[in-house]
Amino acid sequence: MSEHSAKLAASVVAENLNLVKGDLRSSIAPPLIGIPAGFIASYLNHTYPDRGYLSSEYYVGTAFELQLVVLISFLFCFPLIKVESLRHNISFNDLCLGLIFCNIICFLMAYGHGYFPLLLFYFLQWLWICYFWQKKLIPAFRYAIWLFLGVLCGAITGTIVAFSMF
Repeated sequence: MSEHSAKLAASVVAENLNLVKGDLRSSIAPPLIGIPAGFIASYLNHTYPDRGYLSSEYYVGTAFELQLVVLISFLFCFPLIKVESLRHNISFNDLCLGLIFCNIICFLMAYGHGYFPLLLFYFLQWLWICYFWQKKLIPAFRYAIWLFLGVLCGAITGTIVAFSMF
């Protein structure tokens, strides 16, 4: 079997099993999309400090502020996963399922932890994923987690930059 036919067979198997192999674009595009999400989240948090039951004074620490960043990152990630599903020819529904699962986990992680340990966790997890998951074929569910954590890291970076500007 020649090398070309082996690559062709691997791509056919990957398409049938809904697998995708990440590339450099999968590591760079999500944080760049997340930076405006972080700007918007910090703008909303700064502009509307008295939000009644949706203000951070009703929650433990800064849980709602981080959840606002997670929610806006979630909304910014939908166009990205639509483009990625068309680019890699993978299931959009599987990507949405992974996106929703990761969003729920990140929402729950906002309670009971400080802001700084979560920042370290998100960034270290993102670096680990970018290094190891690019080397193998992964399911669409994991690919959506990769994209969402990238958008979330970009959004956190955007909030840090916005807080330093305001």
